[in-house]
Amino acid sequence: MNTDFLTQDFLPHAAWSVGGGLLHGYTMLQLCEGMAREMKGIRSLRALHLTPACAWSLDWTVQRSMTTPTAYMRLLGETDRLNQPLCLNFDNPYVPKAMLEDGFGLYLVDELLRHNPSGLNSVAVADDRVAFVLRRQFPKLRLTAHMNRSVCEQGEPDADFINRLLQVYHEVQLYPGSLRREGVLPAISAPERCTVVVNDLCRRGSRAAHAQVLLLLAQMRVRPYDFNYKVQLSDQIAALLAPPAAPGNTFSRDELQALYAQGVRSFHVQAEQYRNGLTPAWVLMNYLLTADPRFSHKTSLLIYKVLSYLNGEVPPLASGLTPFTLRRA
Repeated sequence: MNTDFLTQDFLPHAAWSVGGGLLHGYTMLQLCEGMAREMKGIRSLRALHLTPACAWSLDWTVQRSMTTPTAYMRLLGETDRLNQPLCLNFDNPYVPKAMLEDGFGLYLVDELLRHNPSGLNSVAVADDRVAFVLRRQFPKLRLTAHMNRSVCEQGEPDADFINRLLQVYHEVQLYPGSLRREGVLPAISAPERCTVVVNDLCRRGSRAAHAQVLLLLAQMRVRPYDFNYKVQLSDQIAALLAPPAAPGNTFSRDELQALYAQGVRSFHVQAEQYRNGLTPAWVLMNYLLTADPRFSHKTSLLIYKVLSYLNGEVPPLASGLTPFTLRRA
């Protein structure tokens, strides 16, 4: 099967990851499995990101009840079966001091390492103090500096700041706004160890507003059952987000190609701002597959087959061409 058309004009050696492993549950696992089958040897998800509802994380769309051990272990069992690498996200940059030694967070990481058939499971953290606790408890754990770590930095997260993070973390998620500043990316010492978040929807050019949103969400986490308090903070958050139809910090395909040309090889699709698993799946497919109109019919076929996994068993093609072979004209 000739599948050169998938990658010949767009980021052929890029590694991709996607969020929503707990928020959207088995939908994202079906996407992982569908990609592994239909794009075997061409594309696969470098990691499926999980953001548990706990003291070390934030809730973006709706306040969730705490992640249960049962649901978490069930998901780990499924990813074991798929041999799918996982990244556990602790995206709260304002963890209260009393919660730095949170036993539930430590339990989540311990089980992540126990269920690690690929050997590639990792953790992304936004609070250096949490990273210190995890490094002390799990010396061999691969740690990534979450994008929120850069967002909440008091000074401008320039190349020097990113290089300092690279000295203490295995990888660094880059804040999109920083990459739009001239001269930042060329001065990064190891761009191949950096990950670009491609679809951040916070207001473009206003890192302070983004940091304020994170602080309000962290305050909600401290008082999760105080309804009036949450309503008050939610009103403040709404005023800080980018208005509908605004570009936010989302990258275009051309912008990603420019970053790729400068050495960036890892890209991440966030899922927190979506209410179902179909949207991040579609965003991912849009970035993964070539935009060349000559191959649009073949691309559409592959999208159809991959996304059909989100509804379980793959249905036959309407045309009846089930054994359809992808080949270049």
